[in-house]
Amino acid sequence: MSTNGSTVNILDLSDEILLIILKNLNNFDVLYSLVGVNKKLDNMACDINFTRNVDLIMLPSNRENDCKTNVILGRVFMHILPRIHDKVECLTIQGCFLQRLLLAGNYLNLRKLTLINLELKMASYVFNGMLIDSECSTNRIDLCIFFLENSSFIYTFKHQVSDLVITISDPIKNKSMENLLIDIYFKIFTLLTNLKYLDLDVDDSYPFERSLLRDLPSTTCFSSNIVHLRIKMHNFDDCLCLLDGRLSQLHTFIITLDYIYDMWNTTVRRALNIRHDSLKIINNLVNKHMYFYFSVY
Repeated sequence: MSTNGSTVNILDLSDEILLIILKNLNNFDVLYSLVGVNKKLDNMACDINFTRNVDLIMLPSNRENDCKTNVILGRVFMHILPRIHDKVECLTIQGCFLQRLLLAGNYLNLRKLTLINLELKMASYVFNGMLIDSECSTNRIDLCIFFLENSSFIYTFKHQVSDLVITISDPIKNKSMENLLIDIYFKIFTLLTNLKYLDLDVDDSYPFERSLLRDLPSTTCFSSNIVHLRIKMHNFDDCLCLLDGRLSQLHTFIITLDYIYDMWNTTVRRALNIRHDSLKIINNLVNKHMYFYFSVY
């Protein structure tokens, strides 16, 4: 840096001025460029302003097996995350990197996790503790709760993650994949006991063949903490089940249904305690699905 014919090294700037400059940059750029460079810049990069919310969505896919990609991924998962893992509170990452993420640190302060384009097999690994072939018969999936709770993901985040956003990338093409997805639904509610915000974005081109919750005990998809839920179900019976009291703290409910009957029925609204002016219906004519957004109180 030059001023009035003199040269000023960036290291000569005060921490206050340097922090102001760095705040104008992307958090990931700050971390990638400065972590481990020297003590001063490393300390600045590890400031809570840059480590509280870490967005790694722009990382190149690990399928791009070239030298440049390997260097970038190696620096992130072998140097940066091990350095800042205990300071991260919100993290966004592609699902394909989840295993490497778990190996890079303990994330003791992580509260919000966003997994983008998570493959169904990886989702099964995350919540079942093992890889399951989506083509296999679900009758073979018989895992004890002890084993599930000791999977690395559940062991790390069971009691601490309050906000979970998951996008399942795979199109649901057959019955076995549908059953696997439903199993993942149930495991999330059972195993992540501190969830308050749950957003599950799944492929809606394949309709569920049956009600997911009818005839199942009210302990299925039970939570005394969740206040915000976005989920895909089969029909309005599933919606009624989710609003039967098993989600006692719920105030925001976004649901995608494959089949629906008249929601405007006054008796139904009164039973669910739904405000008339808070109910909005959006009819997706392309996919012939109905999306319901409403508040409950």
